[in-house]
Amino acid sequence: MTKRECGPVGCSVCGRALPPSGRGRPARYCSRACRARAYRDRVAERQQLDVDLPEEAAALTPERVVRAAIGLADREGVAALSMRRVAAELNAGPMSLYRYVRGKEELGGMMIDAVFGDRPLPEPGPAGWRNRLELSARREWEIYLDHAWVPQLATITTRPPLAPRMMAYTDWRIRAVDGLGLDFATMVRIAIMVSTHVQGAAQPLARERRERSTREEWLLVRRGPIRETFGSGALPMIERFDDDALRASEPDSVFEFGLRCLLDGVERLISS
Repeated sequence: MTKRECGPVGCSVCGRALPPSGRGRPARYCSRACRARAYRDRVAERQQLDVDLPEEAAALTPERVVRAAIGLADREGVAALSMRRVAAELNAGPMSLYRYVRGKEELGGMMIDAVFGDRPLPEPGPAGWRNRLELSARREWEIYLDHAWVPQLATITTRPPLAPRMMAYTDWRIRAVDGLGLDFATMVRIAIMVSTHVQGAAQPLARERRERSTREEWLLVRRGPIRETFGSGALPMIERFDDDALRASEPDSVFEFGLRCLLDGVERLISS
């Protein structure tokens, strides 16, 4: 055993006996000099790891890191997302990613920003506020169909996520209802309501992707337990569920119905 491996027996650097630590964590170093030397050794080891990285890691860029993270989330969901897993996707050491991204939360904002940037809203857009809000909602829905993890990730990042190209959707929607006699706070609420509705309707998409089965398949497997659970008469409306009701509860049906109701409400607000 070397002196550096002494652990709690002595100083982790020089091996000298350590004074009683009392409360708190046990001491690892006998002096500030040994603590500084240990820090320099760690820095040197980290630099050596960077030198030994393969060519793939040496060619890292923020764009490559973000796209690797998006690909991982598309395949395995947001639960699989970590700096270590993304580094493995790039054949790089986890520490090398911190040159381009400060941490998982910042990476999440960059991922959201990238997928919204892939589908920018047109300028100036179609005529009429309703057409514009509908177009923006459908464009956002398309993002969630391709990347079902986005609504989940958006809820665990800084509010709102630091994603300028996602914020551009909000700005675009506010401009869509500008000049109609609404105060600015109301215009902001409308813009946020559209996004909130789309995100809410898209939440089940990630679960269905993860389970890799359709609702029909899920119900077929569980038909017996479902009948036992809802056959008591305590939930009469739920017991009436049939194929039409099942289709009505699909995410795309909820999205379409909710969007129409939302825009009808905005129209009444404007007309009043």
